[in-house]
Amino acid sequence: MNTLRQYKKELAVLCGVLIGGGLFFLGYSRALSPSPADVGFAQDMSAHHAQAVDMAFIVSEWSENTEIRSFAYDIINTQSTQRGMMLGWLQLWNESLTSDETMSWMDNGHHEHEPQMDMTSMMGMATPEEMNALRAATGSEAEQLFLKLMTKHHVGGVEMAQSLLEQSTSGLVRSLAQSMVDGQKGEIEYMDELLAKY
Repeated sequence: MNTLRQYKKELAVLCGVLIGGGLFFLGYSRALSPSPADVGFAQDMSAHHAQAVDMAFIVSEWSENTEIRSFAYDIINTQSTQRGMMLGWLQLWNESLTSDETMSWMDNGHHEHEPQMDMTSMMGMATPEEMNALRAATGSEAEQLFLKLMTKHHVGGVEMAQSLLEQSTSGLVRSLAQSMVDGQKGEIEYMDELLAKY
């Protein structure tokens, strides 16, 4: 089971990189002069998306709720593709795929976020303890925990994307960030509706 799960994760990441990379190269000329915020956003949001995909894989493995499973697959597909695009940008920009000081790019005078070395300090990220609790949970309790953790994750992701929109110099990066804001706000409302059914 662990081998199959790892294979599925690797396949999703590969598909995301290939699809995202293809979309990226169609418009790469518009992203050749990134601001520090563009670079930091791409680094941090890539890691942020990776955890969302991981949480979605966990719940999709055992949940028998068709709405939960369908939603989890949507997250896997969407965020793997977006992550592939951001990793493609970082490679084109000759930047590291990860940040030494997560969240430092958000310090633009409008937000008060200290640079963090610990990735779990990133906005909305689940802690190791919360991830372990999700892996150990079962039934409706696990589905509710997934929805609560993903809601918090999305709220943090939306704030990160909105901060990027205030600073970005790249129309291509801004376009992706705006799609994240719009899409994740809609998903937060949907998760509220799903939680109300329990």
